Amino acid sequence: MKKLIIIRHSKSSWKDLSLGDFHRPLNKRGKKDGPVMANFLSKKISKISYLHSSDSVRTFETSKFFIDRIKFDKIKYDDSLYHSSSSSILNIIRNYSENFSSVMIIAHNPGLTNLVNEITNIYIDNLPTTGLVEIDFSCLKWNDISSKNSKLIELKFPKQLK
Repeated sequence: MKKLIIIRHSKSSWKDLSLGDFHRPLNKRGKKDGPVMANFLSKKISKISYLHSSDSVRTFETSKFFIDRIKFDKIKYDDSLYHSSSSSILNIIRNYSENFSSVMIIAHNPGLTNLVNEITNIYIDNLPTTGLVEIDFSCLKWNDISSKNSKLIELKFPKQLK
């Protein structure tokens, strides 16, 4: 069985308009919502095999909230997850090492929302910032994950925990 946890980065700041999209840090709300969601998840899960995150400033900052509360065997920051499409993300997932039984991805929309809609039996209009989706797959290989063998375990948004 494989477990995938999808996190959209926390809310980013538009305060400094001289910064490009990649370099935008978290804003006040993002710095508040990140720990709330990380605390929620850490009460359910104490260890995850692999954290795979976009390398943008806001995804890096979001990842730190989870790293502070959950043990990860391996962590990788990767430009290929920066604003990637759902099909690109799915291709990346399908090539993960079978040694990883659980993976957390921290990345961006619209790729993440579309990915959730593609690999589960639910439809969401939008995965909000710091939104969390936990999916179990009843297969042994990442290459075999699909909506046919997925089970949505958790769909949680920061607003629900306030």
